[in-house]
Amino acid sequence: MQTSPSTASQAPAARHLILYDGACGFCRNAVLSVARLDLAGAFQFASLDSDLAGELLAERRIAPSGAGTMYVLPDWRRNGQSVLDRAAAALFIARGLAWPWKGFAAFGILPQRFLDRCYDAVARNRHHLARGAGACATPDRAVQDRFLT
Repeated sequence: MQTSPSTASQAPAARHLILYDGACGFCRNAVLSVARLDLAGAFQFASLDSDLAGELLAERRIAPSGAGTMYVLPDWRRNGQSVLDRAAAALFIARGLAWPWKGFAAFGILPQRFLDRCYDAVARNRHHLARGAGACATPDRAVQDRFLT
């Protein structure tokens, strides 16, 4: 069956799921920033300690590699296997945002190993980088429905 142009335009935008450390103030604030900057509403969010995150990672046979690792599941409701982590996840998010944030995706020309080391350095120091950033920050009403847990 073919989809008519009017039906295709009514299809919902792809939703990419970001799994993040919900207990980390730095991570929480980063996710809240992405939610505000994601004008297309392409990203949804779930804490790594949620049941949903546990189920999705288990389905993909991924053992969470500890606090500080962020995952992105591109088009997560249709694509049952794809998972990005660390720097690859951050670059994917950057590509999904408007300018100037999209420009950070240019770092993708650098070797993945180097980018992951940079990501790990930030992750190790995220609590120092987020002084005063509480884990109790809440999303704006306009984006609350994109936080799944």
